[in-house]
Amino acid sequence: MTQGIGNANSLLMATQPIFDRDDKIYGVELLYRNEGGLAVADVGEGVATAEVVYQLSTAIIQRVDTFQAPAFVNVSDDILLARHFLPVSPEHVVIELVERLEPTGELIKAVEHLRHQGFRIALDDFAFDPQWEPLLAMASYVKVDISTLTPETVKACKDRYYHPSLKWVAERVETREERDIYRQLGFDLFQGYYYARPSPVYGKKIPASTLQATTLLRVLHQPEPDNDEIISLIQADPELALKLTRVANSAFYHPRAPIRSVRGIVTHLGLRQLTNWVALFGLLGAARSEHAELALTRAKACELLARSHALCEQDAYFIGLLSSVELLLGIPREEFLTCLEIDDETAGAILHGRGHYGDILHRIEMIERHYAMREQGLSEDMGRLLTLYRQAHHSAFELLSTLMAVKK
Repeated sequence: MTQGIGNANSLLMATQPIFDRDDKIYGVELLYRNEGGLAVADVGEGVATAEVVYQLSTAIIQRVDTFQAPAFVNVSDDILLARHFLPVSPEHVVIELVERLEPTGELIKAVEHLRHQGFRIALDDFAFDPQWEPLLAMASYVKVDISTLTPETVKACKDRYYHPSLKWVAERVETREERDIYRQLGFDLFQGYYYARPSPVYGKKIPASTLQATTLLRVLHQPEPDNDEIISLIQADPELALKLTRVANSAFYHPRAPIRSVRGIVTHLGLRQLTNWVALFGLLGAARSEHAELALTRAKACELLARSHALCEQDAYFIGLLSSVELLLGIPREEFLTCLEIDDETAGAILHGRGHYGDILHRIEMIERHYAMREQGLSEDMGRLLTLYRQAHHSAFELLSTLMAVKK
């Protein structure tokens, strides 16, 4: 299968596991990595934090066991103060506050807010500075760099700040002897080269336009879509709003008067047509033209075949389009549909050929191969399908012309 945009093996970040007293993986720290070799100091802590959180939340990551454990993420002060920086479940993330942060009153309030949301807090490279005591009271973890302190100093400080719900993490553990010393001091968790060096994590980065479309498609596929939420999501994406405005006002839809509001677009197009256009812009935005042509032909052919069987044409079109995600984005169908959280009936048709729509997709993909190989002497049924597919191919050319005009 020819890959779509990008590389399925993009460097996303690095991970270093954190182990418990029984040498079992307890969690994993996510570390910034850049394919161009840039370090955190080069890009800034805010950018590094945002990139790691973005990849954690959106990338199609090669599955590894460590992601079953809580993820510890270093967070910069500007992102902490933004209040809305983590679009992930609190149960999966531990926020690490590094020693370089200034524990101002504003930052302490931001941490309180995150604690109320359910996030756990870790104090990283904790230096036992009294000004950190307000944050210590909210912390679930204290991470101590054992390379900078003696065991005697650490013991004295640990005894001073002891709390039964506080877990102590020994960082930079490089030898068995160090591990044993800090075990005896009552540390709960351990991290360092003695256990494992940071390992790169590779995966597929999803284009931003596809992510925005995916969020909107989730709402559109709810049993009872909320029009106000749909309108808000479109308004939050000016580029998508502009494209949909041009579509709704095109000769294809013949509006009686110019449509100038997002609400008017949603009303005029209807939810099914809107769903198809959002999927089109999301999947085809960065695709190669030849891939876009094939995807649109497949979707249109599914629509035409559904019409001949008195099935919903727009549902068949949508299924045909989504089935092309591996070609367009280089992402396996199953992983993208999981990201999309599509309904079981649609997913079953695309992944397993189930139901009437699954059968339609299977037949179109079959004739697609015959068309590409220019096979002759087809059966009567296959000949009819080939005629239908050629008609769909012609329609795809026309739609691509419309899309090109909308992009301008």
